[in-house]
Amino acid sequence: MNDASQDRAIGRIEGKLDLIIADQDKARQDRKQQYERLEKIERRTEGTDRKVESIDKRLEKVEEPVAEFSRWRERGVGALMLVSFAAASVGGLAVAFGKKIWVALTGT
Repeated sequence: MNDASQDRAIGRIEGKLDLIIADQDKARQDRKQQYERLEKIERRTEGTDRKVESIDKRLEKVEEPVAEFSRWRERGVGALMLVSFAAASVGGLAVAFGKKIWVALTGT
């Protein structure tokens, strides 16, 4: 091989090495961007985890009073039904025996 062909071969090798180095630089930049995005996602996830924990704690504090309120509401509905039944019974008795009661009270 003469000097000219050796120089061309070295030039081609240098060109290929430059391409490899450029590809590695681009890959390094891409990885850097991916790591930065991953860090942002991790920070957001940690923030979301903290919010969920806070909501869980607040929910635990609220569950007991809500359950107590539901029990009282059920009791109130039951009492209202009992009062309604009693009023309907008294009204039904008044209708059924109204004349007899009127006669007994007034004497006519």
